[in-house]
Amino acid sequence: MEMHEVAPGVTAFVHPEGRSNCGMIHTTGGVVLVDTTARPKDIQAYMELVNITPEDVCQILLTHSHSDHTSGIPLFDCPVLAHKLTRQRIHKRGTERAKKQTPTEVFEERIDLEIGGVKLEMIHVGGHTSGSSVVWLAEAGVLFAGDLIFEGRYPFLATAKVIDLMNALHWLLGLEARIIVPGHGLLCGNDEIIRQVEFIETTWERTAEH
Repeated sequence: MEMHEVAPGVTAFVHPEGRSNCGMIHTTGGVVLVDTTARPKDIQAYMELVNITPEDVCQILLTHSHSDHTSGIPLFDCPVLAHKLTRQRIHKRGTERAKKQTPTEVFEERIDLEIGGVKLEMIHVGGHTSGSSVVWLAEAGVLFAGDLIFEGRYPFLATAKVIDLMNALHWLLGLEARIIVPGHGLLCGNDEIIRQVEFIETTWERTAEH
């Protein structure tokens, strides 16, 4: 695991080997988490690295419904925000584990937040899953892209609508992010989006030929 301060007060925890990434945004009102990793012990270890406890976390933002991004939620007693379709997908699992990971708050297309003096946006883009969303800190130029981006590896497309994913990736290019925190892999920029678009489009075209 690598820990990077991608902007003042904004920390990304990324895995070169490909496990799920997450972020922490430090505000005067508490810490905002972007996703919560595949294992509670992982997010607990990250908090220890920056000397915070679960009680310091005031908000969780979920980029999508996959459990490798939601499994740390039960550690926290704070609001969990996600797109309404993300909440539906988690709720439909119907397990006790899913109940503990279900978002408490939802939004539809876009929500502007200001938490402890930090402005950020959650924007629904779909593609990887129907509810996939990104967290955009415009002033810092930092984008938490969730699993829309798999840096340096083949993207997971089992739950994806490929046309929607390609449209979402083209839209992300327009943000001109300074730093992108992908759902998996290392920190990257727009060149990684372009690489992934070209890869998916080429694969899609070759598949259509058969």
